[in-house]
Parts: sequence; C-alpha cells; structure tokens
Amino acid sequence: MESELMNLQGLLEPRSVAIVGASADPAKLSGMILGFLTRSGFDGRIYPVNPRYDSIAGLPCYASIDDIDAEIDLLVCVVPVAAAFEAIESAARRGVRFCVLMTGGFGEGRSGDAGQARLQRLLRLCRETGMQVVGPNTVGMVNFRKRLPLTFADWYGRDTGQRGGVAIVTHSGSVGGLIFSSLQINRIGVDYWIGLGNEATLEIADFIAHFSAEADIHTIICYMEGVRDGRRFIEAADAARRAGKRIVVLKSGEYPDSVRSTIAHTGKHPTERDVYAGVFNQLGVIQVASLSELSYVMTLLTSVGDRLGPRVGVISASGGACSVIADHVLQAGLELPELPPPLQQILDAGIPVYGSSSNPVDLSADVVARGEILQHALAALREDDSINVWMVFGRPIIDRYYPMLIEFVNTTGKAMVVCCGVPLNADVHAALAEHGIAVLLDPELCMRALSRIARRYVQDMEPVPPPAIAARAADGRVARGTQAGALLAGSGMAASETAVPWLRVEIAQDRDFGAVIMANWLPAYRVGSYRVVRALPASSADLLSIVDELGLQLQEWPADQLDVGDALASAVRVYEQHAELHGLSIEFGSAQGQLVVCAPSCEEAQQA
Repeated sequence: MESELMNLQGLLEPRSVAIVGASADPAKLSGMILGFLTRSGFDGRIYPVNPRYDSIAGLPCYASIDDIDAEIDLLVCVVPVAAAFEAIESAARRGVRFCVLMTGGFGEGRSGDAGQARLQRLLRLCRETGMQVVGPNTVGMVNFRKRLPLTFADWYGRDTGQRGGVAIVTHSGSVGGLIFSSLQINRIGVDYWIGLGNEATLEIADFIAHFSAEADIHTIICYMEGVRDGRRFIEAADAARRAGKRIVVLKSGEYPDSVRSTIAHTGKHPTERDVYAGVFNQLGVIQVASLSELSYVMTLLTSVGDRLGPRVGVISASGGACSVIADHVLQAGLELPELPPPLQQILDAGIPVYGSSSNPVDLSADVVARGEILQHALAALREDDSINVWMVFGRPIIDRYYPMLIEFVNTTGKAMVVCCGVPLNADVHAALAEHGIAVLLDPELCMRALSRIARRYVQDMEPVPPPAIAARAADGRVARGTQAGALLAGSGMAASETAVPWLRVEIAQDRDFGAVIMANWLPAYRVGSYRVVRALPASSADLLSIVDELGLQLQEWPADQLDVGDALASAVRVYEQHAELHGLSIEFGSAQGQLVVCAPSCEEAQQA
C-alpha cells in the first residue's frame, strides 16, 4: 500500500508565523526563538503574541491570536501549559492548520492523569479542526533553506551555513542537536531539522513520506525511541526506498533495562529489538548504534555514495596495521577476499619481498620514499573486480601520494576510503573529499560503519530456497539441530554432528508492528540480517500468504483450521546441516496440521 502523502508545505514553508509567548528578553526561550527568526532573513510575516508588549524587535506585538487581522499559516506556542489551550483553540477555530507546540505537560514525564487528559483534549481538537501538531514538548524545527528557525536550541547559533540534502527528524532535541553538530564538524550539510517531541499528531513517518517526495533530499536521519504506528512507518520507509532515498536510524531503548516500558519478548519469539532490526533491514534502513557510527556512515554515504559493498581490500605501508585492520574487517562481519593469484603475481613484481600482496596489501615502509611502489600497485588493481571498496591506511602515503589516489578513483570509478588515525592536512582532506574519497580517522569505526551500509547493499541478494528433499518426523515433533540431521539418515545423506543454523523463521506478535513473520538468513554474504517479511494482521489467510511468499511449502494445514494463537506460540525454525547437502525439508507437527519448510544449502546459497 502506498504511504499517503500529507501536505506539510504550510508547516515547512509558511508565509506567516505567529509566536504565542514571544519575549523581548533574549535570555528567555521565547526570546531566543523570536531573536533567531528575526535575524535569519525569513521573508514571511512574523506576528509576536504577548499582552505585555506593544512591540518587540520593531514588530507590532498582539495581545492574542484573535487580534491578528491576517491569515496565519503556522502557530508557535511557547507558553505554560495552563495558557496553551486558549491560544491553540483560538488558532484552530480560525483555520490555522499547523502548530509547533513547545509546551510540555501533555502526558509525558510526571504530568500523570492531568497530562493525559490534556493530551486527549488536544487530540480531540485536532480531529475536529484538522490542525496538525509538531510536539508537544519539542524544541522546535528549522527549515534552513527557507531561513525558518523556529527553535531555542543553542546549536542553531553555531550553524556554519553548510547545506546539502539531509533532513534530521528526531524524538529528542538534545540528541538531534548532537547529530546536527557532528554532521557540521564532518562537513555534511543539513537542510531540515525537525524535533518531533511527543508526536501528538505528526509522527516520524509523516516526515519520511514528505522528504521522500522532495527531490533535493537524499538522506533522512532519524533518532527514534519507537514508532507510534508500525504500518505507517513501514509504508513510508518503503516509499523512501523506492524513491531512492536513504534512511539512517539511531534508535534507543534496545534493551529492557534501557527503557522500562518496553515489552520484552521472551522464549523463542523475537524480541522488540529483533523486530526493529528486521523492519529496518527489510526496508533498507541503515541502523547505527551510536552518534560516532552515524557520523562515519554519513561521511561514507556522502563521499562514496552507494558503491559500498561488503568485500573490503586494505592497502598500507605497515604490516602491523594490515593485521589490525584485517581483524576489524572480519569482526564487523565484512569480507576480506584473497586477491586472485595472477593479480598477486603482478603486485609482487613491484612490492618488496618483505611486503604482501594477498589482501591486505602490505606495500612495506619502502613506499614512503618510493612512490612507484604505490603507483605499481594501483595500476595492477585497476581491472580487478573482486573488491567493493578499498581502504588505504597511513598518513605518510596519503599525505605524499593523495594525487595518485584521486587519479585511481577518477579513472576507475572504484570506491575508496582513507584512514590514518590522525587528522590530515586540511588541503589534502578537502582534495580527497572533493573527488569522492571518504576521509576518516578510526579504521575500526570505519569498518563498523561500512558494515551497516553493506547490510543495505545485500538486501536484494538473499537466496531463494530451492526444491527440498523430504525428511519428516513420524511423531510430528519439531525437528531442529542434530535431530534434523538424524532425519536425513533415511534419505541416505550424510549429516554433520554440528548443526549450523541457516534459515530461521519466526511468527511473533509485536507491540509496535502487530503480527510479524521474520526470517533470519545467516551469512551467505558474511553480513547476515533479520528479515521482516511483512508486518501482517492476525489472520490465518495472511499467515498462509506470507509462508507462500517465503518460498515455503505448506501441507495439510487447512486455512480454516489454522489458529493464529497456536501459530504464534509455535514459531517455525529450520536448520541447515552441512554444506554438501542440496537442501532440507523438515515436517513440523502442530495441533492443526503439519507445516513443511525448506532451506537451501550454504553451498548453493553462496553460488546464488
């Protein structure tokens, strides 16, 4: 289903803004908001509202919303909660469609039952009038393109003016501000910053849908603590992916102890953390674990783009650095392919005998004084297609020979990252970045960030289960691990004593996304992922449809007898056995019938 696109133009590009609670005191939050806006160059009309003033900053000041004899596109409310409703109701009655509600006390924190009552009153008003609210309890929003800062956040005062196709949508003003500042430090421009607060009406999915349709936005960064409407989020993120937009998410509340209100999933059902990871992976959303990872991911994406796959090549002048970085590559779940023997022979002709050509490529310390060693290596690597992205490590070779690296990237189109542990000279950094080479400091963090992106890269490469050999348990018990291997004996096929999980399928009920089916494909490409096949309503017909979409075989399980509760309680698991097997089919018993599930062999999946 297509995600319905809400028209947010009146919010993001208003012709007129009324600020209720505006102050002439620049030390007050309401004074900061008006000060930022009047100094920004915003070309719309500004209406301060505060009965204490006749004018502020040279602008007429109004006693109430009702005193403004002009059309208002956007209301900004920054008054105590007791006074907020009068302004909001007045604005809604006169047809103001959007409100940025900075006021708190609408059910969050310790506002209790009174706060919940205020929230319900606000929602009723919005339903009756059609008003849409950003917030409550938000630090505001900024449209940098239109010079529209509606915020009191101090980071806005440190804006460097860098713009560049990125929108930040955040549940936290503080975390969102840190994201903005870290991007500025890394020379990444931002066009929009939206603080959602408590999402009374407008939620994260609304802004994903909006920015997905905006041609100049290429990346949407979200800090989220959860989703209000799981299906709405899935529809919006799917639309973003189809529109070629990237979504990068930093999500908190990943563990029960980090957010007490999260409903923990126990037993064999996926936890909430697993479900979110599955939704993100299925939709091509890049999930990061920290602000540092986010900065590195954004540097890689903005510099190198979408050429970042999981196969990594390493070039350095240090054998020790090669060894350390090789560990980082593999620990991140990426691949470190050995270069083809003919290519190694060519490389060996130009590398000292105490270097290495296998991958990592150790050029030896001699390269610091002999640039021809690097030149020879780059020439040899021009036609090789076994590597998705090359990392060059070490300041001496980067500082001295960066024009060679630029020429290599420009003439081959290959993806390259440089790391050196310490900052490069500013002119070298700028030259490399200008030519699409990512410049980063920490190779370990770089590999973690690259792994996050590579997960998105392999989403469309997942193998489809082939036809399977039948094996069944006569008593109808669920077969798993070595039990499944024992079932193969009747087929005359050898089975390993150690069961290697390949495909795991689970049906579960999730708080945010409803009923979901998940498949865990373990590393055919070294980068494994939970895959949410679809969030679905709890109906037997949909469960059967999803099983069919997975390429699984359903036998003797009539749709009219399938009990969803039983299905959720007895999630299906399949374990692949050994690489030489050509397939596996195991029959599972249940109260309602029998389900036959197929899994590919590792060998076949790797050839897919």
